[in-house]
Amino acid sequence: MPPAAHLHPVVFAPLRLAMAGQPPRGEAAAAPEPAEPGERLLGKRVLIVEDEAMVALELRYTFEDEGAQVIGPAQSLMKALELVTHERGIDMALLDVDLAGDNVYPVAELLRQRGVPFAFHTGHASRSEMGALFPGTTTFIKPALPETLIAHLQRIAR
Repeated sequence: MPPAAHLHPVVFAPLRLAMAGQPPRGEAAAAPEPAEPGERLLGKRVLIVEDEAMVALELRYTFEDEGAQVIGPAQSLMKALELVTHERGIDMALLDVDLAGDNVYPVAELLRQRGVPFAFHTGHASRSEMGALFPGTTTFIKPALPETLIAHLQRIAR
């Protein structure tokens, strides 16, 4: 086995990310207005639905560092439904698909009905399944780079 210095982590690219400088398929080439690091999600209310505590905290801190007000994280389907039902002014959401054995689809459907943009962030669901159930929604496979998530949320924010 090679020494640890020669090992490199593997990061899976999200389905709709640009390759070789090309815009993601089905999205306009226009980039969001430039913002300074620390301000890219300034004033946006971001719902996080994630059942893994460490991942949820990492996402929370990442988005707060960019100026977002984080709603949640909701670690169960019941809590996520409660937040979506009672919270007003959710600008966007990042949803884990598998919440301790429950799927997040009812939350995604409720967000869609309310016109709230969202993306999936999962280690379990297939992109083709997600694309069939929620056309036009991006699915990020864990682990996704924070910069990638921030850029996407900035692009879909309402």
